[in-house]
Amino acid sequence: MVQELSRLAARLAEARSGIARLARLRERVQAQLTALEQQEVRLGRQAAKAREFGREDLAQVAGARQREAQSQRAELAIQLGQLLDEEAKLTLKARRLRARKARIYWFGLQDQDGEDPFDASGRP
Repeated sequence: MVQELSRLAARLAEARSGIARLARLRERVQAQLTALEQQEVRLGRQAAKAREFGREDLAQVAGARQREAQSQRAELAIQLGQLLDEEAKLTLKARRLRARKARIYWFGLQDQDGEDPFDASGRP
């Protein structure tokens, strides 16, 4: 029982570490998405202003940069979705490990008290 509890504790620590790592990555990707959104707006304004002043060449450059920012934002949105999925899976894994550890600990305490974890009817 002690070996199983220590093994579960190690796996739980590993899962928590993974969750923290993914949370940091998620925050970084969200910050990048925000920056790209702001860049898109700024480039759109630049393109409009360039057209207003008759500088179609500058408007095209700003438009191309705006489309590139949109493309990068779309790729980051996909990455963010993947990170969120992975974070959710690890969170669920950590919950299951905690529950398993609690069950082992609970049944182990009953065994140490000399009690059978199952009563005569076979129920816990």
